[in-house]
Amino acid sequence: MGTPGWMPPTETERRLCEAGARGDWEGQIAAVAGEDLYLLVPQQGQDPLPVYDDPAVGGTCIPVTTRGMLPPWHPQQLFDRVSVDELAQDWPNDKWMLAVNPGTPCAAYLPATPAHRGAWARIRAQYGVRPGGMLATHLGGPLHGPLAQGLACGAPVAVHHSVPWNELGTAFLDYATDAELLRDQWSVVDPASWQQRLDQLLNARFVPAEAEAALRARAGKGDGSGEDAADAKAGTGEVPELVEKYEERFRADGLLPAGGQVKSLAALDHAHAVNLVRWGLGARFCAPPQAEQAVLRAGELARAVYGSWQEFSAGYFLGRLLAFDNGWFGPPYAEAVHIHRVLTQDPASPWANLPFA
Repeated sequence: MGTPGWMPPTETERRLCEAGARGDWEGQIAAVAGEDLYLLVPQQGQDPLPVYDDPAVGGTCIPVTTRGMLPPWHPQQLFDRVSVDELAQDWPNDKWMLAVNPGTPCAAYLPATPAHRGAWARIRAQYGVRPGGMLATHLGGPLHGPLAQGLACGAPVAVHHSVPWNELGTAFLDYATDAELLRDQWSVVDPASWQQRLDQLLNARFVPAEAEAALRARAGKGDGSGEDAADAKAGTGEVPELVEKYEERFRADGLLPAGGQVKSLAALDHAHAVNLVRWGLGARFCAPPQAEQAVLRAGELARAVYGSWQEFSAGYFLGRLLAFDNGWFGPPYAEAVHIHRVLTQDPASPWANLPFA
């Protein structure tokens, strides 16, 4: 049953609570069927599964946590993602129960006999995996103020992965995946390389230099030294044709207003900086105070370049499409339009609820 005054942090916990209040165990499984569940990573010398006896049900349980109920960041407390399907296949003891969020207002204690596990797999197959491209908000995370504004700069990446846009904590996906992503995509393997990449992203060092110089020169955003305009002339001397093709499509598809132009590609690096912070927290390469400062800085730098979420969005997606689509207008373009529309049109979106400046 619900607890007075307690608010479920995400939709998953809300559905879990409602099913529990109805006494509907299949509804409880359905609430988490497509979601990631989190299993505590054992420390050295501990049993591989965190099995415990729960007085609430008078039996042995394996505890898992929904994403919204993950505990606050702790340097040694790490979690792996697991699905209902994986649990159904690998369950070690028919008499044990699955405890979802035990000891919380949205706890669910689920029998795990072979028949029950068959139902888990059936419900999982019915609901499928949570798709990418969905907006999620953690009601316990920052919702207003500069930290929320900074996190909202990373929202396109969060929507791509369907994780809450405003989390700054235990995991982005999970400990192992966050570390792997940093290593494979960013060559980040420790706190020093993480800090180096973060500084480069905050300074927009990864955006295509020639296109960026041309855009800034066109927008009259030189720094007063004339370097931006000189850089543009050193290249083509004008905005690349591919950029103008994207801008034309952006205007047709609502990513830019009529007559609108992209000011800068820096949003791509600002958004990646916010998520490098989130991945770095997940991989334990930084701690929350440092992470918050970096997110605040990313927000400040974005506001120094852009005047609105729409301008920021156009800069982010143009940068991404120059890197991944290269004029094909293929799946990356369709995804860009989808994520832009989610973030500009969904009434729950931070871009609809937070001022940019």
